[in-house]
Amino acid sequence: MRTSLSRALRVAERDAMTLAIDRPRYATGTIPSLDGIRAIAVAMVFLAHSGLDNLIPGGLGVTVFFVLSGYLITTLMRIEQTRSGAISYRSFYLRRLLRLMPPLFIIVAVAGLLSALSAIDGGFTLGGMFSALFYFGNYYAIAHDYHGMPAGIGVIWSLAVEEHYYIFYPPLAALLLRVGRVGLSATVLSILCAAVLAWRYWLVFHGGSEAYLTMATDTRVDAILVGCLMALWRNPRLDPVPAPKARNDWGIVTVCVAVLLGTLLYRNEVFRLTARYTLQSLAIAPLIYLAVARADRLPFRWLNARPLVYIGTVSYTIYLSHHMILLGLAKHWPQLSWIWLTLAGAVLTLAVAEPMRRWVEQPCAKLRKRLHRKTVARKTESDFLSVGAP
Repeated sequence: MRTSLSRALRVAERDAMTLAIDRPRYATGTIPSLDGIRAIAVAMVFLAHSGLDNLIPGGLGVTVFFVLSGYLITTLMRIEQTRSGAISYRSFYLRRLLRLMPPLFIIVAVAGLLSALSAIDGGFTLGGMFSALFYFGNYYAIAHDYHGMPAGIGVIWSLAVEEHYYIFYPPLAALLLRVGRVGLSATVLSILCAAVLAWRYWLVFHGGSEAYLTMATDTRVDAILVGCLMALWRNPRLDPVPAPKARNDWGIVTVCVAVLLGTLLYRNEVFRLTARYTLQSLAIAPLIYLAVARADRLPFRWLNARPLVYIGTVSYTIYLSHHMILLGLAKHWPQLSWIWLTLAGAVLTLAVAEPMRRWVEQPCAKLRKRLHRKTVARKTESDFLSVGAP
């Protein structure tokens, strides 16, 4: 019995790794190019907050994070569905908690201490602190214009959008994966994206505030859903990918970059608050697709460079802490030029991010992996026993 069960577990694990024919090179391991994309996205946000907001679109960096999050989370769900036949909500939410909460709790605590010592402006009210820790910071910021939060901690608004997605999306993803019809999944997610776009238009013409349109979950979640759509419909990590054709790939890159530049250059106010987010998301998704499918080819090979991969691995802490650090430096040393403020801010931010990676994020990552392995093993053992194996 024990020998048979052990053999079944090994076979299940082997089969789980064979998820598609002709998969890209990084199909069963990490995807360094996506860490490179994270690095670019967080660099855009950092540079915008350091004083280059007229040149560097920090908001586009956040949209990149949204699309990437939808793609990665749905990809993980597909892998779990393939391995164990179901999505474990308990394990999913516990993994998300271990990934997001420890660094957030530490940064919020540090922000509270620094504001109490007048090292940074502002301070937490009870409502502001709870909104940061319990992921309704976007709606709190919309209602209170960041009052009740220390300076720089307002970046947590985007974490709230993602957390709301984590709460409501998994049951839908589980249903779509159980049905297993790719066309239906693409249709459902496309309809949801169109509904969010229509809702933004309605709000623009009925007095919706700019803060609500740019930070509310119900107005920004479509960027995440675009990533989900790609993960279910044409996933370069799990599904077969076309053979490389340099002309086609470069053509797609050129069109996507042109669309992104166009959305930044066209300054119509209604467009800026409505269709811009949709077009940006639709242009980002093919770039992510190619970054995975062509990770060892130009123009994406450079995304695998070690410095970019490292920045990508610590991007979460960089995102949480950088604005607070930049504003603190500007408060105490207003004479600093932009270049020195940026360099000092980058050094201090990395000085926070590296210990967080080593002593907080890595131990939590090991716990998440252990939890995932146990979940798969329990499910496989349960399925094996349920068929009455000898």
